[in-house]
Amino acid sequence: MEKQKVIATLTRIGVVPVVRAESADNVVRAVEALAEGGIPVAEITMTIPGAIQAIQRCSVHFGDRITLGAGSVTSAGICASAIDAGSVFVVSPVFKAEVIEACNRRDVCVVAGALTPTEIFSAWEAGADVVKVFPAKAMGGAAYLRMVHEPLPQIPLTPTGGVSLETLADYFKAGVLFVGAGGDLVSKKAIHSGDMQAITERARRYVAAIRAARSQTVA
Repeated sequence: MEKQKVIATLTRIGVVPVVRAESADNVVRAVEALAEGGIPVAEITMTIPGAIQAIQRCSVHFGDRITLGAGSVTSAGICASAIDAGSVFVVSPVFKAEVIEACNRRDVCVVAGALTPTEIFSAWEAGADVVKVFPAKAMGGAAYLRMVHEPLPQIPLTPTGGVSLETLADYFKAGVLFVGAGGDLVSKKAIHSGDMQAITERARRYVAAIRAARSQTVA
């Protein structure tokens, strides 16, 4: 998938679910549950045992039905393996120039982690397509994003870390491109217990909340 199409898809959906599970089988089930709830996007983190194999499983199982990404990527080597496994976007938790460079060489969308205004600008200047502000909640949430966005409106931002249904609207009002949501959307407890319907229902609530937030922003 072309980089610009990936960015357009992430923007249109409005949320990147961060999937953490104990096995590749559970990852596939969780991604299926998200898709049934209207969110055909998943970021599979490298903290999962056998994460690269989980990405491969999802890539084969879902094909073009899912926009599949790799998260918690911290080196060029891991980046290459994730892309080879089927990731069409890569997310790092910190500003790591080699990850950005590796993605740009492959023309793959890269969402680079950063926190301070200097890190955010450095990541953008290094070639990040979107800059992930992490952990957003710890820095004041939407208020912090808004303050960063005002002097740097050219940098597409996405918050992760503490994003929830209750804070979605404020983030979109702050000008973010999309949000990243972990445990509030993809509950590890639900995954572990096999309650995939709970994830599907949560995904539906996110879809509705994002639609409402964006309509308020436009208005």
